[in-house]
Amino acid sequence: MELSERARQLRNQYQRRYRLKNPDKIQEYNRRYWEKKAQQITPEQEARELKAQGWTQREIAEQLDISLGSVNKYLNKQ
Repeated sequence: MELSERARQLRNQYQRRYRLKNPDKIQEYNRRYWEKKAQQITPEQEARELKAQGWTQREIAEQLDISLGSVNKYLNKQ
């Protein structure tokens, strides 16, 4: 959606005022957003991220509360 420069300015002005008047709503929205995002990350993705950070397979298994075999399977998957 393309907005004219004037419309963009008005939208931004409205959003700034809204954020200033409703900090609790903004905070709750952000909390819900990131909780939902966190649930979308699969153990497989998380295992790969931890491995990239230098964690051992055993440490990953303990952190994610999954078996060492599962970690091995996730990391060796093509």
